[in-house]
Amino acid sequence: MSSLAKRYRSGSAGRSDQAELMPPDLRTITPAPFGEMQRARLAGWLRETGWQREHMEMAALEGYLVALIAWPVGVPTGAWLPPIWGERGWKVPAKIASRSQYEEFVALAVGFMRALDGILTQQPSRFESSVLRGLNERARGAGLQAWGKGFMTGLTLGSQGLKGRNGSAGAAVRVIAANTSASAPLGPNAIEEVVSCIFTLMAQRVSRGPLGPLEIAALPVMPVARSTETERGASSRKPGMRSI
Repeated sequence: MSSLAKRYRSGSAGRSDQAELMPPDLRTITPAPFGEMQRARLAGWLRETGWQREHMEMAALEGYLVALIAWPVGVPTGAWLPPIWGERGWKVPAKIASRSQYEEFVALAVGFMRALDGILTQQPSRFESSVLRGLNERARGAGLQAWGKGFMTGLTLGSQGLKGRNGSAGAAVRVIAANTSASAPLGPNAIEEVVSCIFTLMAQRVSRGPLGPLEIAALPVMPVARSTETERGASSRKPGMRSI
């Protein structure tokens, strides 16, 4: 067994029947570092064959996890984990059917979520997507669309995220949707607009979604990106903020 697998093990060893692999309790998963090595492990794993066709790769996964953080919905792990590997309803795929594989995969996904939450809540935040940087324009356009698809998947898990939100939250979601849709070209300010809207949503969240109650002071309200009739107008980059 690799040292990485050992590090991310949270309990029992050996293989297990898929029916015995239950949704995890995030409170029992000890926080562990999530850096380039873990990111590369997760990205490579998701690129392998053997997953369901609808499974998420890293761009979609990042968008999905950001939505669960910024637009919290009250859904259990048994509901939000399966879309990552392309399932609906609790079913662990054969790809991660052994207990060691399952526990490592869950720990990496939760570690990625915790890392994103930490970056998004820094003051000032320097959120920069690890999955879109360094790509050429064509690849960035496809990556941004995949990111948006993951983000919208997270938003559709429940309506609880609407609770206590003002009109700027709905406007922010529409701007994100317009900039990341499959028919949208990669505009010069598209990524900056998406980042601005993420922080608009973050400013109004009342919890961290799957990660539980907020552990920091309320974030200052940040204005939503300006939008045109097609909801894709330019917006200024906020101080200390990078593009995703």
